[in-house]
Amino acid sequence: MPAAAGSVPWRRLSWLLAVCLLVASAAAAQESGESRALEPLPRVGTAFVVAPNLLVTAYHALETHERLYVSTERDGLFTVARLVAFDEALDIALIEAAVDAAPVVFAPWESVPIGLDVTVVGFPKIGQVVTGKRITEGIINGEQRFNERNDWFQLSAEVHRGNSGSPVLAPDGTVVGIISHKLDARRASEMTQDFPQNVNFAMKSSRITDFLDANDVNYAISMFDDTRILRPYELFRDVTDAVHLLVVTQQTGADTDIPSP
Repeated sequence: MPAAAGSVPWRRLSWLLAVCLLVASAAAAQESGESRALEPLPRVGTAFVVAPNLLVTAYHALETHERLYVSTERDGLFTVARLVAFDEALDIALIEAAVDAAPVVFAPWESVPIGLDVTVVGFPKIGQVVTGKRITEGIINGEQRFNERNDWFQLSAEVHRGNSGSPVLAPDGTVVGIISHKLDARRASEMTQDFPQNVNFAMKSSRITDFLDANDVNYAISMFDDTRILRPYELFRDVTDAVHLLVVTQQTGADTDIPSP
């Protein structure tokens, strides 16, 4: 892969919470000696480090982007990122940024059992509030087929807008998936007169690594170890530097929704 492009650290962002629109209001940066401001109408997602200066995220989080920025904290220093590759059918994208974090380790999906306890770490947007980094827990409920492709699984961990692109972690700290879809509970309730809860979907780790292989990315992989069980605070501690808030500026004001199957 090419070396990381010259990334620019962005100064602290202040987030104003509007009734219907999130506006980044006080961002400034230095690039070639010029002071520039972030445009309004940002979208948000989550990305995580898979190799030096390379991160993956959900493609739908950035498909209409003008500029991309990443940071390990909502109120931290932001770094310019650029799109390197994507697969729209799998809803995955590879971005490049000058980040200082150890890459995650993937577990081959074939070693991951159904019913496994999993955690999700990312930056959910709840209502109009972009939260700080959050961890939620659940289990792998089963494999899931979309459009005749068995590339996803269902999980019960809580996710929201902003979690798009979040890593799904096994108890040993390996990554077993990336958040991609969630069930539209309101629509399902209207159709079935029942209100489903925490019906969410992630793409399997094997599809992520296939995508990385296709783009010549060197990543770490290790079989899931069922004898190594980390507590949630340990998982969060170990992965937190790799998980980044993704801010996407664009001309239009469309929000970033997690697609519903």
